[in-house]
Amino acid sequence: MQDLQKNLTSEFQNIINARPQGHVLALCLHPALDVTIHTDHGREISRRENLGGKAVNVARMLHLLGARVTLLAPDDCAGETSELLANCGFDCELIPTNLSLRRNYKYIDADGKTREQNGSAGTLSPQHSQQLIDRVLHICRTRQITHLALCGSFPQGVEKAVYKSLIGSANALDISCVTDASGDALSLAVQAKPALIKPNMQEFSTLSQQSLSMLKTEEAVEKAIFNAYLKTGVQILCSMDKDGSIYAGAEGIYFVKSPEVEHVNSFAGAGDTMLASFLYARYLCAAPIGYSLRFASAAATAKVKLPASTLPMPQEIFAEWTHTQIRGKAEHEIYQK
Repeated sequence: MQDLQKNLTSEFQNIINARPQGHVLALCLHPALDVTIHTDHGREISRRENLGGKAVNVARMLHLLGARVTLLAPDDCAGETSELLANCGFDCELIPTNLSLRRNYKYIDADGKTREQNGSAGTLSPQHSQQLIDRVLHICRTRQITHLALCGSFPQGVEKAVYKSLIGSANALDISCVTDASGDALSLAVQAKPALIKPNMQEFSTLSQQSLSMLKTEEAVEKAIFNAYLKTGVQILCSMDKDGSIYAGAEGIYFVKSPEVEHVNSFAGAGDTMLASFLYARYLCAAPIGYSLRFASAAATAKVKLPASTLPMPQEIFAEWTHTQIRGKAEHEIYQK
C-alpha cells in the first residue's frame, strides 16, 4: 500500500511538473455572465458573478495548469465581456458584435432547492458570425495551434454545423479537435471526426439514439460507448455525475469512480474542469491514459467542493487523486460474454 501511495504521488508530480507541449485555441461562441444567488426563504443572502461559457472555463483551467491557451469569443455590444476578461492572464481575442452579454441566474435556497433562469444574447449577425469563423481559421494557420477546443452552445444566427465545418478545416491543418456540445451540434461534429468528444449521459443517449433506460447497467453502458467509439473512431469521455466517468478509445474502455463528496458547493464548471484537465494531462503532457483520467476526475471532484467561479489548485486536486478509482478493460474483455 505504501509503494502504491508513493507511485501515485510520483505520477501526480510528473503531470503537475510537466512542460505542456502545444497551444490550445478555445472557441466560446456564447459567453454568459453566470449569477449565483444564495437565498433563505426567498431572501437574498449572497451573490456571486463570473463570466462563464464552457470554453471560457476550459481556457481558465488550462491556464491555471500552465498550458498555453488562447480564447476567442464574441464581445458584446456594451463591451462587458472584454472588461470581465481584462485581467484573466491568458491571451484573449474578442470580435466586436451586435450581441448582448446573456445572463444566467441560479437561485440556491438554504434547503438546497435550486432554480435557474437563463437569458438570451440575441441573434448574431451573418457578418459577425463569418468574422468569428474566419478569425478561428486565421489563428489556426498563423499561431502554431495544436489543439482546438470547441465547447458550448451557440447564439441564434449560428449554423448548427459550425463545429463540423471547423473540425474539417482543423483536421486538414493537422490540428487535434476536442468538442463539448449537445444535440445536432454534437452529432454533426462527430461526422467530421474530432479527436475527442465529452458528452454527459443524457447527451450520449441522444447521440447514440439509445434511451437512458437502455443504459442502466454498467455492461450496457460500456458496450454502447465502446461501440460508438468503434463506429466513429472518435474518443469519448462521458461524464456520469456522481457515478464518475467512462472513457472509450484505442486503449480500451475505462471506468473512473470519483470519491463521494459530502458537501457539494457547486456543480457549475465541473465538466469543463474535467475536459481541460484531461486535455492538459493526456494531450499536452502525454501522460498515460489511466493517470490522465485519474487527474481529470480528481480535478472535477475538487471543483464541485468550491464556489462556482473558483478553480481547484494542484493541492486540492491531489487531495482527490489517491481516492479516485480507475478500472480498465481491453476490447476483447468487453465482448467476452
